[in-house]
Amino acid sequence: MLCKDAQRIFCLTAGLLGVVLIGLGVFLLATSFPLGIITIGTIISGIILLVICGLTKCARFHCLACLLLLLIGLFLIISGILTLILIFDLVIGLILISLGIIALILTVICLVFRLCCNVGIKGGPPYLK
Repeated sequence: MLCKDAQRIFCLTAGLLGVVLIGLGVFLLATSFPLGIITIGTIISGIILLVICGLTKCARFHCLACLLLLLIGLFLIISGILTLILIFDLVIGLILISLGIIALILTVICLVFRLCCNVGIKGGPPYLK
């Protein structure tokens, strides 16, 4: 029961992060942000998060979903650091870094669900047998 409730909250949070990333990418695109790779990558990261939440229907946590969250988090942190160093845009850089930290926290939550709750695996957690 606890795993199901926490799983719904995780899925809602990941979907919300995806919407925020798409919105940030569109904002960067509208303001003609100098680094186009960061803009396109932010939009694609948001779409990937929405696909993860939509296709799995929050029924199971695949290792692929945790790996994609990890890659998105690392991309956002590296993009934020590059924005701070190359463009000297403090606000956008800190927003990207903070969203990357949120994505890494979601990665840890995904791995905890995958290892401890074993959601979607028949027989339940091995330590309860």
